[in-house]
This record gives sequence, structure tokens and C-alpha cells, in this order.
Amino acid sequence: MKNGLIDTLDALLFSQDQQDRWHAAQRAADKIGVKSILVAQAVGIQGDIRWMNTDMPSDWIEEYLACGYVEVDPPVLNLSKQKGNMSVDCGVLHRGDASDKREWDLNHGLKAAGFGSLFCSCYKDATGYDRFVTLAYDGHHLEDQPASQVELQLFSALLASTIERDTVAPGNGYQPARPSPLTQRQREVLSLLAEGMMTARIAETLGLSEAAVSLHFANARKALGASTREHALALALTRGFISL
Repeated sequence: MKNGLIDTLDALLFSQDQQDRWHAAQRAADKIGVKSILVAQAVGIQGDIRWMNTDMPSDWIEEYLACGYVEVDPPVLNLSKQKGNMSVDCGVLHRGDASDKREWDLNHGLKAAGFGSLFCSCYKDATGYDRFVTLAYDGHHLEDQPASQVELQLFSALLASTIERDTVAPGNGYQPARPSPLTQRQREVLSLLAEGMMTARIAETLGLSEAAVSLHFANARKALGASTREHALALALTRGFISL
């Protein structure tokens, strides 16, 4: 384990740029059987994600953000109160055991996205915010994976210490635009609203349901602190988050 840890530390600390560092993190993850990694800075107790780097499928991350899953995500809720680690089995939560329908949707949505289990960690970073790290696996049982709990904890701590806001997640990974607090889909619905389209037309254009479009508008209003979708549009335009 010692040699592997030294190699991982060297790769993360001495990469020439942020994208090289991200690739180094992915290579190290692959060696210990991790399918996807996620590093995020958040105000966990408020469910406020400040930035995120991940190579999880972008459509899953869009769903996670649009549906507000962070507000019911057990690792976020539990680890923001008491820093440490916890494991999650995906696709096994019973409806009666879920505190919220979204919690059930989240657990089974992870399974549908191709994940069987998660190893989640939370640390307090230098700015005072929570730094969350998720290591995602295909299989359900973490004890069947090649890495020990100690190795997972050390790797998570290294990611939390070296992966920053400006680290690029290449490929089909998701990286929120900065300084914009809006997701890509939220920017799309606002841009189409600026063209004069109503909800039904926007839904048809984007291949979404009207309910999904309304949800994206609601989350855009929340992200911008706007009282209406038109107010959100005005704020997005004046702050340069979208353009005509």
C-alpha cells in the first residue's frame, strides 16, 4: 500500500496542470476498482453546492441537481454534521424506509446510472466549507473491492486535498460553469424563454416534459434568488450567465 500511496501522492501533487491532475486521479481510482469519482465543495447542512468535479454521467448529475437530491442525500446530511466516512448501497432502499420520495428516487437513480455502491467522505476545507468526496463502484459490496478501508480513506483524503474548483473533468463529465450558479439545462430553458417561448414549446424543443421544464425554472429561480422566471431571466442576462 505504501508504494501505491506514494505514487498517487506524487501524481496528484506534481501534475503539470489541473487537467493532468484530474487524469492522475482517474488513473489512481481505476487501480483500486473505483468506477467514478466526485469531489465537491458545499455548505452541506444547507444543501448548497458551490462547485463540483466528477466523471459520473452528465445526465445523472443534471438530474441530481435539478431534482434537488442534495437536500435528501444521506451522506450530505449525515457527514455535514459529523465528518467521516459512510457507505451507501444503491438501488436497495425500500419506499417505506425513505424519509422523502426524492430519497428513494436518488437511491434507485444511482443504480440506474450504473452504480452499485458508494464510499462517501466529508472534510472541512481551508475556507471553512465542507469538501465531499464520493468513490463510486459497480458492485454492491465494498468488502469485495481490491482496496481496503484504509486505502479508500487515504485516497479520499488526497482527492479532497488536491482536487480544486478549477480542476477540469474531461470527457462527458460535469463541471458547473463559474461564476454562474445555473446548470446547463437551466440556462437552456431561460435562453428559450428569452426567445419568447412558453413552457409547452420549450418542452417540445428540448425533448422534456412540461413538468421537467417547470422544475428547471424553479431551480433557476432558487439559484438566483429570483421571485419569478422572468426575474430569473433578467438576473441571468444582467449577470452574464446567458446571452441573447
